[in-house]
Amino acid sequence: MNGTSDVPDRPRRQCPGCMRTLVVDEQNFHKDSLCADGFTRRCSDCRNEAERIRYSLEAPQRARAKRERRAERRAYFESIGRYEAA
Repeated sequence: MNGTSDVPDRPRRQCPGCMRTLVVDEQNFHKDSLCADGFTRRCSDCRNEAERIRYSLEAPQRARAKRERRAERRAYFESIGRYEAA
């Protein structure tokens, strides 16, 4: 044997968010069936941080929407006589 392996190196990708070069697998990148290789472009850490920020910025809108849905359901059930206040 000449010391070389028949097993190819695992593919690596540079994340455009943090500029780290990581092995492309489930531990470093989220799966995405719409991407050619089946993984997202940004690494899991960058993507998770972006989602945390987005979620915290949208909290007031989600709370307002929840209050509106609750009020609509209450009005509906009151209109059909299926709601009794506790």
